[in-house]
Amino acid sequence: MLTKAHRVYRWIKPGSSISSDRLEDDCLPHLARAIGVYRARIGQALGQVRNVARQALERLRPDRVEAIVELLDGVAGYEWPRGPWQAERRLRVFVAAAHEHPVLDPERVSALLVAHLDPPPQRGDEVVAALYADYPEFHRLSAFPAGYTAEDLRADYDLGQAQALLYDATRVVVEARADFTHILRYAHLARLFHRIERCDGGYRLVLDGPNSVLRQTRAYGVDFARFLAALVQARDWRMAAEIVLRKGWRPVTFTLSDADGLRSRVPAPAFFDSRLEEALARTFGPERDGWRLAREGTILEAGDTVLVPDFLFTHADGTEVALEILGYWTPEYLRDKLARLQRVRAPNLLVAVPAARALAPGAVPAPVLPFRSRIKPGDLLPRLEAFRRR
Repeated sequence: MLTKAHRVYRWIKPGSSISSDRLEDDCLPHLARAIGVYRARIGQALGQVRNVARQALERLRPDRVEAIVELLDGVAGYEWPRGPWQAERRLRVFVAAAHEHPVLDPERVSALLVAHLDPPPQRGDEVVAALYADYPEFHRLSAFPAGYTAEDLRADYDLGQAQALLYDATRVVVEARADFTHILRYAHLARLFHRIERCDGGYRLVLDGPNSVLRQTRAYGVDFARFLAALVQARDWRMAAEIVLRKGWRPVTFTLSDADGLRSRVPAPAFFDSRLEEALARTFGPERDGWRLAREGTILEAGDTVLVPDFLFTHADGTEVALEILGYWTPEYLRDKLARLQRVRAPNLLVAVPAARALAPGAVPAPVLPFRSRIKPGDLLPRLEAFRRR
C-alpha cells in the first residue's frame, strides 16, 4: 500500500468532502514506459532503476510520480545480502582503514577492499555499492512480473490513493446489496468492530475499531485500507468514510461505490478469522452424525439490526442450528453482542461462551455451550441433537 507521503486528493466541496486521485487514460503510455524501465534493468541497483523510471514519468504531474515508482517497487523483486555479515565485513574494512587514516593511495584502497570484500568491486564507482549492498538504495532488481501491464499499474494507483485516504478514517459505513458474506468476512479479518443494520434492499455495516467506544481515533486507518482492497471485489456496494486529515480539523466525507470501478489484486480471504473457529471446523469436519457445517451460512434478525452467526449446522432431517461464539473481546463489544442476542428471534440458536467468562444468569437468551480453550465436537453434538428433539 502507499503511504501518506504519496497521498493525492482533491476537494469536491472544500471543508466537507474529498475524493482520491485517479489516473486518466492519457497517463497509460507513461506508465508503460516506466514498466519497460523495470523490465530492461534486471540486475541494476534500486536507486538507479528508480531514477530512470522517474525520467520516464517526467511528463506526468509531479505529485503522482513517487507514488507510481513506489508501486513499481512493490511488484518488482529484489535481492540483497541478508543477515548481519554485510555490516560485519563493512566494519572490518573501516577498522583496517582506520589504522592508516587517511588512506589516499588508490592502490592501497584497492588492497584493503580486496582483503576484506569478497568479491571486491571491479571499478571505483562500485565501491560504495559493494560496502552498502544491504541498504535499500543498492538492492539489486532481480525480477519483474511479465504480465503486469499499464492498466494494472493504474488500478493499483487508483486503489492505493483511496486506501491512503482511509489511513485517517475514524468511521466507515458500507451499504451492501450483494456479496454480503464476503464483505463481512473481510471486516472480521481486518479486526474491525461492526454493527449490522437492515437498509433498503440490503444491509448497512458500521465499521470502527475497539477504541472508538471511548474516543474518536484514527488508530485503525490501516485496517480500513486493507478492508477496502477486499470491498472493491464485491458487487453493489456504497461506502462513506469520515476522514480527519489533520488533528483538530473537522471530519470530511469520502465516498466510493462499486460504480467507481476500483480494482484489487488482493488474494482470497482466509476462511476463518480465529483459530478457535478454524479448530472447530477442522475437528468437526464438513459432516458428522448427519449434521453439515457451513461457515456464516445465515443472517438472523435482531430487532433493527442483524446478526451473522459464526456457523450454521444443518441436519439431514432439515433441522437448522445457528452457532454464535462469544470470543475474547472488550467489555464494550461483549455488551453490544449480548444486547443483539437479546433481540434475536431465532428458535434454534446456540451460543458458545468461554468458561472463564463470568456472565450473569439470563445474560444469554439462548442455550449456552461453555468451552475452555476450544469447542469439542463431543460437547457440541448433544446440544445440536437437543434442538432436533424439540
